[in-house]
Amino acid sequence: MSDRERELAIRHSRLRLQCAFERHAVRAETQRIMLRFGPIDHLTVMTRNALLQPRVILAGILALLAFGGVRGVNAIGRVVLLVAAARRLWRAAKLF
Repeated sequence: MSDRERELAIRHSRLRLQCAFERHAVRAETQRIMLRFGPIDHLTVMTRNALLQPRVILAGILALLAFGGVRGVNAIGRVVLLVAAARRLWRAAKLF
């Protein structure tokens, strides 16, 4: 084995060791982030699931109608149109 081959082998092993240390550091940081934001993710999922219940949606619409009158009906119409447009936009974006 020549000196150049030996030098390259040493350099390669050092780089592999450095990469292993960096992977470990990234993995540890990812775990810390997951532990920190895990409860927030859980709360978000629970809230989303609760708000998407048909009873909750219906109660919100009824409350809006009861307290908002004509403005409530207009707001519901706008929200329905915006949601439909957002869904179409999302589907179109997924195609690309």
